[in-house]
Amino acid sequence: MRAPFSRSRLGFTLIELLVVIAIIAILIGLLLPAVQKVREAAARMKCSNNFKQFGLAMHNYQDTNGRLPVGWVTRQGGPAPSPGWSWSTLILPFVEQDNQLKALNPDLVTPGGAPSTPSGALLTVISIYQCPSDGSQQFNPNFNGYPRINYVANRFVLGPDSGNNPTALSVQTIADGSSNTILLGERDMVVNVAGSMYVRHNNTSASFEGRMGRAINPQPPAGSVYNTGSEQRLAYNSKHTGGCNFLLGDGHVVFISNSLDCDANEAWTNFPHATGYTFPNTAQRLEHPSDGLPVGNF
Repeated sequence: MRAPFSRSRLGFTLIELLVVIAIIAILIGLLLPAVQKVREAAARMKCSNNFKQFGLAMHNYQDTNGRLPVGWVTRQGGPAPSPGWSWSTLILPFVEQDNQLKALNPDLVTPGGAPSTPSGALLTVISIYQCPSDGSQQFNPNFNGYPRINYVANRFVLGPDSGNNPTALSVQTIADGSSNTILLGERDMVVNVAGSMYVRHNNTSASFEGRMGRAINPQPPAGSVYNTGSEQRLAYNSKHTGGCNFLLGDGHVVFISNSLDCDANEAWTNFPHATGYTFPNTAQRLEHPSDGLPVGNF
């Protein structure tokens, strides 16, 4: 007798296909967080490298000029133009951007002001001034469309002082030690106002400076963001998970956790500290160059 005819299967059944799709979906779900984590680690490292270049630039600026760059270019007892040129303009030749400084042609002696709304060379975006984790637009609407900068100065060190007179600190004259004092920190433009490249903008001094205040990385209520009228506009913020990068006076870069010990009563808008302030917390000791107190672990 002839054996019965057997037809071989040429494909998957519907159930098998659904199982395969489900397995692929699970694998993709497991893979995406890992990819995002690697991407953020690379962005954080790039941001840290930006800070390292700023550290070298500031030390080289000091070697040339005898002092650290000022946060905002003013003159003793004289004009304090706002908008005025900031530290990010002063260090341009030391981050391989000498041609950009020539294109800007800023008056750093009188000093002369900058326009409130940028045009021409002022619209040039320099990548080193922008953190890759801040995935927002390159130009900052908080400062009339100036290029966004994610790095802001510690005014307690770089100045100017409360009378808008320039400071003249060098690395060697930071009384508390350069390794215990911050020069620069981060601010994002997703929940905060970031800053304005090249200038101290007239909208707010947050355009060039940051302050420790009650916390780093304060978060606004869900669905809202800080603006140039918020006290938190001067805070240090970043899109890195868990903290912010900072540049210390000796040139090394540290990642400081959101859990940093901050003075819960210190407003971000306080400058300088009130007479008799005792610097009870690590954050405020880190930003002040001559409180004479140890900072401890951070």
